[in-house]
Amino acid sequence: MKYDKIDGLNKDISKLIMGNDNQTYFDEAAKLWDHWMEVGGNAFDTAYIYGGGSMEKLLGEWHRKRDNLNDLVIVAKGAHTPNCDPASISSQLTESLDRLQTETADIYIMHRDNKDIPVDEFMDVLNDEKNKGRINIFGGSNWTLDRFKEANDWAEKNEKEKLTILNNNLALSKMIRPLWDGCISSNDDETLKYLEETKTAHLSWSSQGRGYFLPDEITQKIEDKITADETYRKPGEHSSGPLSCYDSEDNRERKKRTFQLASEMGTESQNIAGAWPINLKFPSFALIGPRTSDELDSSLKNLDVELSEEKVNWLNLKD
Repeated sequence: MKYDKIDGLNKDISKLIMGNDNQTYFDEAAKLWDHWMEVGGNAFDTAYIYGGGSMEKLLGEWHRKRDNLNDLVIVAKGAHTPNCDPASISSQLTESLDRLQTETADIYIMHRDNKDIPVDEFMDVLNDEKNKGRINIFGGSNWTLDRFKEANDWAEKNEKEKLTILNNNLALSKMIRPLWDGCISSNDDETLKYLEETKTAHLSWSSQGRGYFLPDEITQKIEDKITADETYRKPGEHSSGPLSCYDSEDNRERKKRTFQLASEMGTESQNIAGAWPINLKFPSFALIGPRTSDELDSSLKNLDVELSEEKVNWLNLKD
């Protein structure tokens, strides 16, 4: 495992973060999470809305039985649309901490932004929760760079704690259409420059493009499965599959380059793509969503791929 740090948190954090949104039964979850700890993983991404709270409860039950809470880094998320407001941050956090069986979330992330609410109202409640000891550091998911900067400018002027984490999509495949309403990508020149210059931490979801960098026939099968499964989207919404959200001329060239480099390095194309966000020049972490230990082991290969700045730029068509 490889690790990094985020300002304000006195723990090493595994560069890969276990997504906690797809486990239904305790025995299966425990097997996967036990293996995660065995290979050196320690970070878990959870959210108030995942499984209607069942995912948080599973994690709480597991760490209680293993007595390993102090070894974990728990990312809690709340205030998803339509409940994206300061009051929901506090009320949902109370429920999340109860489900997770902990008094404090190491990292708290606002799951969405609500531009109808001034940034100071969000920053006030986040600082209040930190002062109460219920969260250690905090950030925003699917926040635009402008709103993120605005929030931190206000915090600096008012001597408050800043947002230290941006939690957008940051995959080598640049998002062409949002996977879900309100989703934002950080793969643009301005955001990447800001993250590098400020050394702001970034947690990337769908960091491997949901299978976009697999061989074409496998990517198509994933697209077809997601398109056919109505649980992935509301009526009238487009598919959240890899082709619907990522396919473009530029991304096809990025995919071609991952296959070329994978051949040169003796690895797989998806591991090249998975390594890309964790080889950037700021504290960058990648959320993964394995359902089994075998799938986890496949993602662990991303850690073996070391990319130079030249290769990072070349893969992202910055050559």
